[in-house]
Amino acid sequence: MKGYALSLVSFVQIKNSNLAEAIETSLDLINYDFPKDIKNIVIKPNLCYYWDYSTGQTTDPKFTAALINLIRTHISPDLNISIVESDASAMQCKYAFKMLGYEKLAENHNVNLINLSEDPYETVNVTAGKCSFKIMVPKTIQEADLKINAPKIKYTMEPIKLTCALKNIFGCNPYPKKYKYHSRLGEAIVAINKAMQFNLCIIDGNIVSGIQPRKLGLVMASKDL
Repeated sequence: MKGYALSLVSFVQIKNSNLAEAIETSLDLINYDFPKDIKNIVIKPNLCYYWDYSTGQTTDPKFTAALINLIRTHISPDLNISIVESDASAMQCKYAFKMLGYEKLAENHNVNLINLSEDPYETVNVTAGKCSFKIMVPKTIQEADLKINAPKIKYTMEPIKLTCALKNIFGCNPYPKKYKYHSRLGEAIVAINKAMQFNLCIIDGNIVSGIQPRKLGLVMASKDL
């Protein structure tokens, strides 16, 4: 009989709107220590469209800012940190960064905003299920010493009722016309996660998306997406 180790996942209630404290506690509960010998960090929030964070659809820039401050406190103030997203069928990064508060965040916290659709890339062949894909892996993702996924919890009416960490990495695919993957979306999500393996997941579950937005006041963390 085979044995299986369970992944460690933390659930932390946000108290008094203190995002930094909740994020740090969530990392402590999974026994996570930031590596000290890193220089380049990528953070992938969910910026799937022009919806404000209050809809539960996109990652709150205040959450991302608290995460950036925590990282610099634990490692170094001189880190090169990049916030990444890619163009989609109905969304362009340059507008999303501005409308969702990430342009201002970048100025205030000295971080880069990277549109992965404009980044140099290498193509890798990946198989998921019975499907084969050619996945473009952007240079910024390749060169990162630490890759952090900062997704949202979303309830959907589709057969997969809940999307979160794995789905968010779908946005790292620089190919903008992402509807081409929709007929085999599950396999495409797996393939992209295999091609671009992130090290840490910290979930902004403060306001989440469903039939209507709902305030959960939750932060989750795990090294296993």
